[in-house]
Amino acid sequence: MMVVSPPIDLRRSFRQSSGEAYRLAARQHQLAEKERRERKEQMEGEAAEFMDFAMAMITIDEANEFRIELDTYDAATIAALQENERQLIHTREEMDRLLAKAHVLPDGRRVFKTDDGLRVFDEHGEELFGDVIAPGEIDDRRPRWEKFETQWQRLESLEHERTDILDYQQKLDDARERLDEGNLTRGEYEQLREGLKADMPGAVRAQIPDLARDHDAEAAPDSVTADIDLDISEDMMPSTAPTGPTPG
Repeated sequence: MMVVSPPIDLRRSFRQSSGEAYRLAARQHQLAEKERRERKEQMEGEAAEFMDFAMAMITIDEANEFRIELDTYDAATIAALQENERQLIHTREEMDRLLAKAHVLPDGRRVFKTDDGLRVFDEHGEELFGDVIAPGEIDDRRPRWEKFETQWQRLESLEHERTDILDYQQKLDDARERLDEGNLTRGEYEQLREGLKADMPGAVRAQIPDLARDHDAEAAPDSVTADIDLDISEDMMPSTAPTGPTPG
């Protein structure tokens, strides 16, 4: 005997399949909407980051202005080095002249006695005593220690000055290299400009009249003197009567 299966509820099956399709479509829509929002937020963030970056960069005009400043500082540095070299040559020549006229010890050292005639120093600044040479053994017509010492100290000062100028020249080269990279931020720009002005050696500053005048004006003491209340009694005041011998 043949068994017949019950009929399939097509409407219920259709409703189930339609519900699943709807839920799938809604899920896909939600994912697509979420992706769209995230993409929008990312683009807005990138745009804001780009704007922040653009605002942080210096302008072409500022870069050109900084380049002109560097050119000015370079020229002043070269002039300062040339002046330093001129003074070094002159100082060494003056020291050689004094050494040529100095008293010479048997071992070849040149020696000088002091202005008061009581002490003796050699050309290296070492004080010598009577077991080596007495001040009286040096002719008074020989150059004195104080004169040689002055030139020696000047030589050391000029050598230190030259080192400072060369160090500053390297700072200028580093700043120009950073500027040429083309991505100098405003913070770096301001820091470099202020630093180069603050670190500028006096010898370089002297070659730039405007900066030299500004520096002198800042360093000058206040021309207005404060009133000082002095507590001076009458017996401390000098007498106005003549101090010479009184007539008889």
